[in-house]
Amino acid sequence: MQKNNWTASQRIEICGHIAPLILSGLPIDQGLKSIVSDLPKRLQSVSLALQTQLENGISLKNALASGTQPESRSLSATIDAGEVSGELGSLIEGWASMHTALAIAKKRFRMKLLYPIFSILVSVLAIGFTIHALVPQYRANIESLHTAVPDWFGYIEFVQRNVIAWGAGAAFLSVCPIIWFAWRRCTFDQVGWPRDPAYRSRLRAHAATLAAKLIQSSAPTNLAKELTIGSLGVPSAATNCLAPASLTVFALLENGGLDSTKAIEMQSDISRFSLDQAVVQTEAQARWIGYSVSIAIAVFVGLTYLVVVYLPWLYLLDQLRQVQPIQ
Repeated sequence: MQKNNWTASQRIEICGHIAPLILSGLPIDQGLKSIVSDLPKRLQSVSLALQTQLENGISLKNALASGTQPESRSLSATIDAGEVSGELGSLIEGWASMHTALAIAKKRFRMKLLYPIFSILVSVLAIGFTIHALVPQYRANIESLHTAVPDWFGYIEFVQRNVIAWGAGAAFLSVCPIIWFAWRRCTFDQVGWPRDPAYRSRLRAHAATLAAKLIQSSAPTNLAKELTIGSLGVPSAATNCLAPASLTVFALLENGGLDSTKAIEMQSDISRFSLDQAVVQTEAQARWIGYSVSIAIAVFVGLTYLVVVYLPWLYLLDQLRQVQPIQ
């Protein structure tokens, strides 16, 4: 089978176009043929390739969700669950909507990082200018009093002579943790579980919706549980990735302690709660970075002005106090 080298965004977008075709009852290959001219150019080749594979007898799962990436495993389990429950169109639509909302949330998060980064750069420039302008004046004032320049003032002058290198280094060291944090939250751990808490919550919301559909279709509990975990993009053994409440619902179903109607209602509630939690977590991360950077800048600016501005100024005042008035 030919491997599809499609990007994650192409896969998500094509799913968004496939879902209405399935919901309307049209065969996917014929539906793609009718809408290919209306698709963006970046999706036309993907649509034609998918259409060709479907016409050649390749299943939708193998054509669309091939690969070992977490997104591919999640989509593969979603397609299986859709075929088992008879809700293929709605589940694919939900999968595409989840990733579209995630992409929007990521974009908003990156935009909120611009302010802390801009604040860092402005602070470094302001402090660098202060060092460049004041240090030579302090030396001239100290020498005008005919007193010895203190040894510690040499370190300040060293920074002043290398103020550009200091500014570049300070900006780099300040911005790097923010960039590292933003990069890390977009990565996955060893089992394919995202490190971003908001992404995890969105996956759990999708999994809970999928579980409700499977329970509604009277699918075997073991199969429903396996596909629900698979929709998270992790191996079926990684049960700890599923929302604890969803695991409890499956345990009660297996033991006969919960009827299917109540289980469907509970899984739907879990999905709504997880979606709300994802929004809160995204906003909280952005605020946490903003607060942390603001505090760090305040401490950094305060210490720098204390050493560069106030310490030499206090030294000058002390030397002036010792100057004998002219009789």
